[in-house]
Amino acid sequence: MPLVTFYTPERVCWNDDASGVTFFVVTKPETTAKWRAAPATPIEEVVNSSDVFSFKTNTDGISRVATVDELQAAFKTTDVTAVVKSILSAGTVHAKSFELDVDSQATTAMNAAANAANVATSAATTALDGMKG
Repeated sequence: MPLVTFYTPERVCWNDDASGVTFFVVTKPETTAKWRAAPATPIEEVVNSSDVFSFKTNTDGISRVATVDELQAAFKTTDVTAVVKSILSAGTVHAKSFELDVDSQATTAMNAAANAANVATSAATTALDGMKG
């Protein structure tokens, strides 16, 4: 049973205590640490999207794209690239990885496909029997 580790994109979060807003950017897996070691790396090689997201702590983490007013209040600029760099350099990285047993996942997928084929065959047989009358 070979276990394969999969990595999801990283979310780099920074809290603005004054407003109660958390800002975050989504980066490609395992790229934040590389960018911190070489900040001259183009942002496009690190981030999944150029959007900066935000949520207020009392909204249970429901996020949206940050407004210009939020960026100005928290970062004193609306230059998204500068904001992204600020978040990347000072934020907390939340990364997720998980392991899957590839053999059992493949077996599950094959069983599901076989079951779907059996259902389709049964439906076709029933339809033909109904036509024969």
